[in-house]
Amino acid sequence: MREASQAVVTQGIRDKVIVGYQGWFTAYGDGSPVERWSHWSAGVYRSNEGVPAPGHQTFELYPDISEYAAGSLFQTGYAPLGNGAPAKLFSSYPADVVNKHFQWMQQYGLDGAALQRFLTTDGVFMAHRDSVATKVRAAAEATGRLFYVMYDVSGLNEATFVQMVKDDWTSKIIGQLRLTSSSRYAVQDGKPVVAIWGLGFTDRPGTAAQASELIEWFRAQGTYVIGGVPTNWRDSREDSKPGFIEVYKKFDMISPWTVGRYATDADVDSYKNNYLIPDRDYCATYGKAYQPVLFPGFAWSNWNGGTKNQIPRRGGALLWKQAVNIRSAGIPSAYIAMFDEYDEGTAIAKAAEDSSMAPTNQYFLTLSSDGSYISSDFYLRLAGKVTRMIAGLDALTPSVPIPYTNGPVWFRSGAEETDAALTWSNTIDSTGGGVQGVTGYGGTGSVGFGVVAGEQAHSGSRALRISGRDTLTTGGSFAYFKAYDVHIPVQSTTQLSFWTYPQNSLSQHVTVDLVMTDGSTLRDSGATDINGISMHPGASRGTVNAWTQTKSRIGQWLAGKTIDRILITYDYGPLTGDFRGYVDDIEVAN
Repeated sequence: MREASQAVVTQGIRDKVIVGYQGWFTAYGDGSPVERWSHWSAGVYRSNEGVPAPGHQTFELYPDISEYAAGSLFQTGYAPLGNGAPAKLFSSYPADVVNKHFQWMQQYGLDGAALQRFLTTDGVFMAHRDSVATKVRAAAEATGRLFYVMYDVSGLNEATFVQMVKDDWTSKIIGQLRLTSSSRYAVQDGKPVVAIWGLGFTDRPGTAAQASELIEWFRAQGTYVIGGVPTNWRDSREDSKPGFIEVYKKFDMISPWTVGRYATDADVDSYKNNYLIPDRDYCATYGKAYQPVLFPGFAWSNWNGGTKNQIPRRGGALLWKQAVNIRSAGIPSAYIAMFDEYDEGTAIAKAAEDSSMAPTNQYFLTLSSDGSYISSDFYLRLAGKVTRMIAGLDALTPSVPIPYTNGPVWFRSGAEETDAALTWSNTIDSTGGGVQGVTGYGGTGSVGFGVVAGEQAHSGSRALRISGRDTLTTGGSFAYFKAYDVHIPVQSTTQLSFWTYPQNSLSQHVTVDLVMTDGSTLRDSGATDINGISMHPGASRGTVNAWTQTKSRIGQWLAGKTIDRILITYDYGPLTGDFRGYVDDIEVAN
């Protein structure tokens, strides 16, 4: 059994988990032959017209740009990110970008990539793709990853595409670029691997005769041919053209497309019973290898106007459920769609964690959009675990086996649409404090807590608000509300930070509290902020009608404990009256 790890990966393909690699992003000024923006937006040749800007983009998931070299990032027309940094995007043309991506594959234990090959008569785009292909070869060799070419026939002319693919393979892939001569090019049964995606799809070019001709030609060239085929390939219905089953049987390996085909665990199980296992058995009957496709989630509202977060990732549960079913079916290989497709929100490469890492004036999907704070490398870490589980190196585990973050940021939320969401709204924490002597704001109803928009916000348009009326002059008045359910190990270097906006002096006692798994609290720990002010809500905090940040090195008092939940609180005894205070941009980090 092979080792799926950071080590050099063997060249065979039947026992590997491969990621799809687009490498298709460009930016005006990146030095590429394209000389325009592409895939981030639709650009104009030799012009910065088309620069990505609000309402002018063709991608859904904002990337994490923090690790790219300054020279590989290009200014957009968006407002700054939520953290104040300029809103820039990378180009796939610089070698250090491709190198970074393959270094991530190595770091997180991914086997390798299928390089998407889109053919066109536009010479500048082909020059760009040839250049990226050369850089992929170098990066794969440097990191010990596998790679192979995957032709995508989408959009090609039906009358000419067969010859176009043949010519490209002969003159470019084998000839000019010499990709198959690389020590890292995938080889199966002594044959270089090539994949063809799109044959047989109802909305792609090619008759059965043309498809057969192309597959047979590749096999005559001594290649091992993978077919990216429709979901319903076995019975040639729905997304498959009729009469193609004999075509599909000419492939050495079958890889049916699944992106967008399911969303819930029940859907994934239904797919397993009706497609995955029957596909596996059919392939075994006819001596074909089988490479199922799995994807983390999907959306393209910024491109095609669909629903935001259309197929949620569910904190990795969707991707992991697919992997569990593949492993339980005894299938040793898989294809993850995709590594870097930020366009349709399927990328597993590092992406914006929350609103702090995305532009403030345009919606983008972030990894925390499902409601929990998730680190930018989470899906790379999870894909590494998928690789190990499918390979049989790790036990089959039904639940996602890794934490959402390994730090240094353990939690962050600004209450925005794409941030970690409240676990509870307007819910009193009876064990962590409860409520006493506080009624509704203006003297009606009950004290209230929740997310509000369009009132006060430190960043974005939303914040947390607690409002009520303090009615007691003796015995103390307080209201402790549950906000976020967390599980954060406190280390000596852990710090809590947040911003508050009090609307009057009573509101200066609206703040953040923490409850530990052992029942102890931040307010009673003796902790102070970095200015020496007590973290108990009874201490006045901030300036009326202004945003003020609080920072406390809570590890000095709570190291070794675990934060169980985050509370938003009001607590003050001496005075009575109405209060309304806002809290925003809470962060727990080392």
